[in-house]
Amino acid sequence: MPQQPAPTEAPAKAEDLTFHGSATPTLGVELELQILDRDTGDLAPGAVRILKACEQEKVEGVSAELMQSMFEIKTGVCGSVGEARDQLLTRLRKARIIASSLGYELALGGTHPFHRSSSSVVFPAERYERIVERLAWLTYQRVVFGLHVHVGVPDGDTAVTVSSLLVKYLPHLIALSANSPFWQGIDTGLASSRSALYALLPHSGVPPQFRKWKDFRSYCQVMRDCQAIASFKDIYWDIRPRPDFGTLEFRVCDMPATLSLTLAIVALTRCLVISSIQLLKDRPQLRRGDLRRHWIAGENKWLATRYGMGAVYIRTPAGKRRPLTKDLADLVDKMLPIARAHGDEAFLQPLHNLDKFETGADAARNLFRQSGNWKSLTEAMIHRFAEELDGVKYEG
Repeated sequence: MPQQPAPTEAPAKAEDLTFHGSATPTLGVELELQILDRDTGDLAPGAVRILKACEQEKVEGVSAELMQSMFEIKTGVCGSVGEARDQLLTRLRKARIIASSLGYELALGGTHPFHRSSSSVVFPAERYERIVERLAWLTYQRVVFGLHVHVGVPDGDTAVTVSSLLVKYLPHLIALSANSPFWQGIDTGLASSRSALYALLPHSGVPPQFRKWKDFRSYCQVMRDCQAIASFKDIYWDIRPRPDFGTLEFRVCDMPATLSLTLAIVALTRCLVISSIQLLKDRPQLRRGDLRRHWIAGENKWLATRYGMGAVYIRTPAGKRRPLTKDLADLVDKMLPIARAHGDEAFLQPLHNLDKFETGADAARNLFRQSGNWKSLTEAMIHRFAEELDGVKYEG
């Protein structure tokens, strides 16, 4: 029977958890891309070649991910969604040209529809070798692709209290981004199988409630001292503070089906943070938090994972419920003045008229039921991504 390796080192010295806050709600965006075989449509281990060529061509913001069939493109620190869009489009276009020249295609999706994850190849890096040692079989359930959004906040206390306020909107973000109905050639019945798979990992899911930054620091130190984590970066909560960046990082979203929806979710996330910071100024008593909302957050997250936009959301700890679509429509209307004030209003356009909104999960499921062909799904992913990069200029 496998035995846990004995620790070989004493606990490391206290990590620097000074929160380097941002005076303005800056943005950083990270996209996890699928690398596909041009002939079969399956995931292909092309990251080493693509990353090497990107380095030679001096493409910024490109980095490895856990598997060789994926890589990440990220922005620098941006002052608006428009700036983030411009950086992403430039980098995505260059990376796609390079991938194409090497015989690969790129696509967006929360999971690949038919790839057998056991055939995936881990990227050759010490960090990922440690993950394999720790997670074993679970490593190969991480062949999933997400959107991560960083929003600048002024200090650590604000970071943890805003995080607590915003756990109630995790279902809204899951439902909007839901784009992973299939896993290893099976219709899971879920809107976001990625969300369910991520729940298998230690230190994942809805973040605990912290009232002060010092409480988060204490948590991290305890977990480091007992060697449960090596760094706060080993915490994979749906929302986590990033003291080194001075941001809150939202990790809950699937990689949406389109870039236009991706930018809409980025704009909405930024608005939620700005709104929460203002709310804390107006109602400082909210810093005490409400544990009851954390208690129901896990159930609400599951409802969105299972049903997506069709979920019936638990609005209050007393059990009042409402269709998530209606709650989300009201939320978007509420955020419009904030988006307008910060120049991001146009990016919320895809979130208008949510009664007719089709998630990536619904679109993929409908396409497969019409075609009965897995390859049709990957072809649609490839063509949609190419058309957006080649033919669309987003106005914001």
